[in-house]
Amino acid sequence: METDKVQQKSLFARIFCAPVLLGLVGAACMIYGVIEGLKVMQFFFGLCIVAGSVFLHFVRKKDWDAHWAELDRVRAAHEQRMADEEEKKK
Repeated sequence: METDKVQQKSLFARIFCAPVLLGLVGAACMIYGVIEGLKVMQFFFGLCIVAGSVFLHFVRKKDWDAHWAELDRVRAAHEQRMADEEEKKK
């Protein structure tokens, strides 16, 4: 069932996705900063961009549907408990 949900992306789609493009821009900024005599700001922003693209990759990899389902379950249990306490008071 999960194999039906997971669709294989083409090589073109995997290369030109947002995290990869952001990583390439970050690498280009870092390379430009080094080539121009180690300009610190270009290198720093390139490093931040690369770190952000890696973070974006891991955030997208997380199973958010399961995460939100768990939060909804906890919220429903809390609301049920609060409703039970309200009923006890009456």
